[in-house]
Amino acid sequence: MSHLPLMAHPLHIHPYQPTCRYEGVVYLLNNFEQETTVCRENGGECKRDADAVRKYLGLRSTTDPLFQIEKVFAKVKYMDSLDPDNLDAFFEATEDYNTAMNMSNSMAFISQFAEYNPGGGKDEVLKYLNEAEIQAVLAEKALRTIINCLEPPAAAPSE
Repeated sequence: MSHLPLMAHPLHIHPYQPTCRYEGVVYLLNNFEQETTVCRENGGECKRDADAVRKYLGLRSTTDPLFQIEKVFAKVKYMDSLDPDNLDAFFEATEDYNTAMNMSNSMAFISQFAEYNPGGGKDEVLKYLNEAEIQAVLAEKALRTIINCLEPPAAAPSE
């Protein structure tokens, strides 16, 4: 993913924890139905639950990998590894991420109550859950762009 040492990359949690923040979002998207389905024990009823979306995007707890990632983004602009040619793309991607994260958070939160609202039901839960997934896809794309902006420039081939 990145050629920077694990500790130096701002999208890593901790040098001794190999799970990358970005990889968590990719995992969520690759396993969306599984991660957003909660079943009662002993073969009970299964329900869709968007809480996992909020967790993977760092919106549930201070221990969530992407918790307050916007503060990391604000510090990145001072890193030597940020190529000045990538500044516009970096700032656009951080704005895109923040927008997608906020929308995904809203849709996930609404989906948790959609079944119980007047006119609601399981179809309404899925409607908002699907929108949360769409926004999570946009967040992943923005994170990928941010990581690419932080990649050190490729060395020019020597002659």
